[in-house]
Amino acid sequence: MNLVLLDLALLAYVGATALALVHLIQRQDRIHRAASLLTQGGWVVHTLALVVRGVELGRPPLGTLVEAMSVVAWAAVLFTLWAERQYGVKVLGAFVLPLVSVLGVSAAWLPPGLTNLAPALRSAWIWGHVTLAMLGISAFVLNFAGGVMYLLQERQLKAKRPGALYYRLPSLETLDRITYRALTLGFPFLTLGLFLGALWARTAWGSLFTFDPLALLSVLAWLVYAATLGGRAIAGWRGRRAAFFAVVGFGALALTLGAGLLLPGRHGS
Repeated sequence: MNLVLLDLALLAYVGATALALVHLIQRQDRIHRAASLLTQGGWVVHTLALVVRGVELGRPPLGTLVEAMSVVAWAAVLFTLWAERQYGVKVLGAFVLPLVSVLGVSAAWLPPGLTNLAPALRSAWIWGHVTLAMLGISAFVLNFAGGVMYLLQERQLKAKRPGALYYRLPSLETLDRITYRALTLGFPFLTLGLFLGALWARTAWGSLFTFDPLALLSVLAWLVYAATLGGRAIAGWRGRRAAFFAVVGFGALALTLGAGLLLPGRHGS
């Protein structure tokens, strides 16, 4: 049942992505309303799918990377709906929903993962670790989208003849606020998630330094975001530099996810 619901949610997200991209080009309110309704509908169905899967498995749907990818997509949509209302940025979905659709399609083509987990993977520590880390990554999807929009808008402003995209994107100040808010939202989640993961690894693996590609690259991504947050707080980083590091940080997260799926390690897929 949960697979049927996930497929319906994915279809809604893909349709909303197409509408959001059309709205980015044509700027018609009725298209934006349709994209927003389809996004909200997909999110509700996605929520039901996660609940059904949790009931069927008798555990939170967070035990595998495939499940975690689905939760990232779910939370990213929630953050996007909130940010669109909070900041009045109607084009945000055009930059977030394609990523959500890619996550959904990738998860659909991957094996569903284990239904029975080892005892070490059924502790409250691991659920807290995964939940917090996934919420952090979801916020960084928004951070990445804001960074990309900032770089595009800045390029438009520097052009002698700004293109049509200039009139569709928000001001640089608004985009900088979005990237900063998403950074300050996601960083505590990711930090606490990695901290709980380190505590759990010490108990389950016997060492914090056991080689695992996903764990090591997660720390690398955390360092990028920590440097960005520190640069903003101490050195006054704003604008282009902060947007650039938003893109770099998300690239590190994408590399982390790819390593977790493709390379052998302690984290199963």
